Amino acid sequence: MDRCYDRLCYYETQQKIKWWLIPLGIFLLVLAVAAVVIISFVIIPHVRTNVADARLDTFSFAARTEGGWPAAVTSLFSYNISIALAILNPNRAMGIEHTKPFVATFVFHDRRLQNLTVVEAGHKHRPGKTEIHLLHAGEEVPGFLLGNAAAEDLKKQDATGLFKVEVRLSGEITHQRIAIAKKRKLSMSCPLELQLAPPGPEVVVFHEVCCKPVKQDKMYF
Repeated sequence: MDRCYDRLCYYETQQKIKWWLIPLGIFLLVLAVAAVVIISFVIIPHVRTNVADARLDTFSFAARTEGGWPAAVTSLFSYNISIALAILNPNRAMGIEHTKPFVATFVFHDRRLQNLTVVEAGHKHRPGKTEIHLLHAGEEVPGFLLGNAAAEDLKKQDATGLFKVEVRLSGEITHQRIAIAKKRKLSMSCPLELQLAPPGPEVVVFHEVCCKPVKQDKMYF
């Protein structure tokens, strides 16, 4: 009789524990989901940007002779750079809206070569998605605009076969929350070391470069 009573008590205890465990498990699950949502909306991870690929076809000085008598010789700096810019919104709960144009500035030796708009103001970036933007910068500019120091640096880099080009990114975004839209300025630097690509479609190996946040107080001429 005592054994039966012990078994009954043990069974009843198991049932009580079981009915306590079910709501406890549900409560912990709801708590975990709530924590993920709160973290997603309160702790906003930074936008991640990297240069996934790049190609340098031209980067040199050239002399051009203009007509007339006597003929005038002009020094020109010619460049031709293409990059694939990958932008990740790591927040899976909120999308991003660009409140200002997101601009890429190509820089050599602290001299601005060209500004390109990556996305216009109003562009929306979906939660947790990566966007790939192809940018091409290329033109001829008067050599004197680079300055003597940049020209000397170019000669040194030409001797090594690697050219240091910076891509500076700047813009402003907002994360859409419940009744709150907080703006955040973007300023990143992507330092590249590129070698000239051979003529034709031959592929040049490029190692992905991560863009790092920097201050916005730097100006380029």
